[in-house]
Amino acid sequence: MTGRSVALSLREAGCLRFDAAEPFIYASRKIGPVYVDVRQLSSRPEGWSLVLDELQRTIEREVGRDAFDAVSGGEVADLIFSIPVALRLGKPHIVVRKKEKGYGVGGRLVGRPVAGQRVLHVADLVTTGESAVDWVRALRGSEMAVEHYAAVFDRMQGGGDRLRQEGVAVHSLARLDRDFLELAAAGQADSIAEYLRDPEGWARRFLRRDPGFVLRHTDVSGGQVVRPEGLQVLTEGYPALVGELEGAVCEGLGRMGVEEPARLLRPAQYEASDQETPF
Repeated sequence: MTGRSVALSLREAGCLRFDAAEPFIYASRKIGPVYVDVRQLSSRPEGWSLVLDELQRTIEREVGRDAFDAVSGGEVADLIFSIPVALRLGKPHIVVRKKEKGYGVGGRLVGRPVAGQRVLHVADLVTTGESAVDWVRALRGSEMAVEHYAAVFDRMQGGGDRLRQEGVAVHSLARLDRDFLELAAAGQADSIAEYLRDPEGWARRFLRRDPGFVLRHTDVSGGQVVRPEGLQVLTEGYPALVGELEGAVCEGLGRMGVEEPARLLRPAQYEASDQETPF
């Protein structure tokens, strides 16, 4: 199986979505025209098995079975790939929790982590690198060595560079590059390639053209915001645009019944103002 075959398997399983007209909101509250959900593979056993075959071959070829003692995966999406890989390679598996639990066995690591173990982390995606680096540091915090990170798909958003800065080699089956787009995103390849060249600039230009995007992804009930994702795109994803788009967004929120909508866009400023004591 090649990178091309992996791309086709992901497309056929519905793991890839492209929409330059109505971008997707990511966990970081950034936006972009590409959404990758590799977890969908688990509902297509044939494609899932093919990708696992290629993941195993890539690990054996580029890392080597003797180069690690255990396999880890972060909850939850990584586990769809990390657990089967561990079974195939005959290695113990460690689950890395997103947060430490204060009940049961507690801690962030589930399994039998051993100080000094060499761990290969297996993931579904490499994105901006925040979660990836967090998984690695959690393992290293328990005195384990992590030098390799294998992923099904690299979104090419800088995560690979961040991992390499941590001293971790990255091994991915497919990447979000021009060749991949030509194969998987026929008809939208040019627009998405523009996004890949400058994700931040692409998103800013889109929001300037269509500030209504913020409102379409914000739900209000009884004057209260009950779904804030659209606002978070502006306040968390692109705070530098708040001043530029504030007028249009506040006007829209006002029509939706929100009182003092500027407070939602500049909460810190208003909180500081409320705490001031007049003399």
